[in-house]
Amino acid sequence: MSTPDLTTTLLSCQSPDPTVRTQAEAALASAEQNNLADFFVALANELSAEGKDLTVRQLAGLHFKNLLVAKDEAIQAEKHNKWKALPTEKRAVIKSTVIGAIRSPVQIARHTAAQACAEIATIELPFKEWPEFLTTLMENVTGSANDDGIKISSLECLGFTCERIALSLDAPEIAPDVTDLMLTTIVDGIQADRPDPIRFAAATALRNSLAFTRKNFENENERNMIMKTICEATQSSDAKVRGAAYECISQIAFQYYDKLQSYMQTLFELTFATIRSDEESVALNAIEFWSTLAEEEMELIDMALEFQETG
Repeated sequence: MSTPDLTTTLLSCQSPDPTVRTQAEAALASAEQNNLADFFVALANELSAEGKDLTVRQLAGLHFKNLLVAKDEAIQAEKHNKWKALPTEKRAVIKSTVIGAIRSPVQIARHTAAQACAEIATIELPFKEWPEFLTTLMENVTGSANDDGIKISSLECLGFTCERIALSLDAPEIAPDVTDLMLTTIVDGIQADRPDPIRFAAATALRNSLAFTRKNFENENERNMIMKTICEATQSSDAKVRGAAYECISQIAFQYYDKLQSYMQTLFELTFATIRSDEESVALNAIEFWSTLAEEEMELIDMALEFQETG
């Protein structure tokens, strides 16, 4: 499908005329069946084309993402296998184009590119493919010359990726060097001297990444650094950042209950001050920490009783 045809077809998918819409959807399905690699390339080019109609760019990115996503596990696996079967050189071109779109000056294009990139990374990162993914995002986040919007979209991409990988039942365990780089990038974004929108995106990404950071929490120095960063974020002037920080703390209570003892006094002081005086949405997240803690302790009590009964 040529570029003009693809542009017209994507727009026609939004037509109020059901006949036009059906024909457009059939044309996209045909392009997918006839040459999937070239179709991915074309969609990536539409997404990354600066000056192109924003609606077209967003539709291209969302269709790209949907080519890799399905609610049904069997269909999801089939889509992933089709991606893996594409020629390596074509995949490289596609990945370079899509991740480049994260640096677009247009917010919606960046955000949509972050979603599309995350779906590719969900397939490739667990198998230690696409090493440029994390290095590129790290450069985007830590580069002092980069626009804040680029940093936010890069952190969003990391958060989406972690969330998607955590839902992939058949994905191998993420390699430690991959999680280290991921965590380094996220923690850089959540530092106290970062603007609040960046801190919020980083805190959200951190919450989604915690399922993969067992090795980091086993290391006392790394654990202290993570906890210090999150606790500092609970003191942000922005309620969204404070709320996201407490969501991280609740997730840590769920994932790493056994590592919390040395931080309990600090967490007690922070959460109770928040519960007493912060706005309701943030206070509820602080309460959630104690609810999660109680659930973990009840589970341990039940396990101990069961062990006693069975000898």
